[in-house]
Amino acid sequence: MSIRPELAILKPAIAGAVVCALLAACNSKQDAANAAPDAPVLSVPIQRNGGWVVEAQDAGNKTHRVLLDTGASFNLFEADGPLAAAPLTTTAGSALLRQGVLTSSTADASLTINTLSGAHRIELGLSPALRVQGWSMPAGALAFRGKIGRMASADDQPFDGIIGMENMRNLTWRADHVAGRLTAYANAAPAHAWQQCTFMTLDTRTRLPLIEFGFDGESNPFILDTGLDSDLLLPQALFDNLRNAKKFPRVQTVFTTDITNRVVPRPEGLLAGLTIGQKAMPKLAVRGGSPDLRVGMGLLEKMDRFELDFRGYRFCFDLPAAPKDSVLTKANSVLERRGDRYEILALLPGGRLAESGVKVGDQITMIDEIFVNTLNLAQMSALLSNPATSELTLRRGNSPWVVKLTKPKHP
Repeated sequence: MSIRPELAILKPAIAGAVVCALLAACNSKQDAANAAPDAPVLSVPIQRNGGWVVEAQDAGNKTHRVLLDTGASFNLFEADGPLAAAPLTTTAGSALLRQGVLTSSTADASLTINTLSGAHRIELGLSPALRVQGWSMPAGALAFRGKIGRMASADDQPFDGIIGMENMRNLTWRADHVAGRLTAYANAAPAHAWQQCTFMTLDTRTRLPLIEFGFDGESNPFILDTGLDSDLLLPQALFDNLRNAKKFPRVQTVFTTDITNRVVPRPEGLLAGLTIGQKAMPKLAVRGGSPDLRVGMGLLEKMDRFELDFRGYRFCFDLPAAPKDSVLTKANSVLERRGDRYEILALLPGGRLAESGVKVGDQITMIDEIFVNTLNLAQMSALLSNPATSELTLRRGNSPWVVKLTKPKHP
């Protein structure tokens, strides 16, 4: 089961577009331009396993939930959603060409992007004006118009849009999981003495933030992706090389969901021995099939705190005294809420639910004696993975159905 469907598919290489060559044309603006150093532009509560979902106000002062996503170059909005981007006009397209945001004419106002399920066309649009506390984002920035209906935060609440790096990179972002706060600074952030700082740069093609991971005496740049649930994503060839070298104790298949609402199976394994700077990471869950190397919130949320400093181009962090190893997914299914039920969208043959007789299209109404209308996706995942969970009550067509669950094959 995917707790929050994977957002990695929004960020891979964009054919025919690069981020702003004239950086000022895409910049976000802060209200307090003369604010004193250390004054935060915004400060919002966060929690581990929750992602960066915040409340933003539009020009009409209506509130929307938006995901802050360092792994997306541009903003993304549901084409017909409550925070829909305006269509890209010929005039706006010409202006974006002059500014260097687009490198070629887009007669049909769309671009090709590479996702986990292949290359797809996606419409271009223009972002509305938004505000998150003292952080203002003017209207008119380039945005994608796609499908985000299945994407939801860990509390099972959908968000209305995704705010990407072109809006985010002019702030310093500090996530403190001990204090439970996400804070952003337009000027100098307060000093700290954390365990480790390492150089951070921006990818020359996508302008997404990169940090180096060490492994087996070599290092590789990974995109920092706050919109991704997983620990690490790797290109398939690299994943296969690690599997052939027997770096994974075992490999299984999990599901991800992309912007086209396609459910895509991907291999997953645990990997030990990775480092950032001089700090060793715990065992991490690694998935193959990505067009590039990415580190997501699965690892970032293991840290007590971390900072993305785009003024000094540094990534700094503190690890807990005993950071926890990741575990592999157990349920091997994709669920989607349908009112007071959860529908099975996909099942992996050999997974616990499939082995128990559950079928695609079944709708779960109860887990043991718990009605699922009281559970979010994270709670559903935990219960379905728990060996003590023994029974599901379903609706199969128009009939009730009870399924006895087998024990998970792996502890």
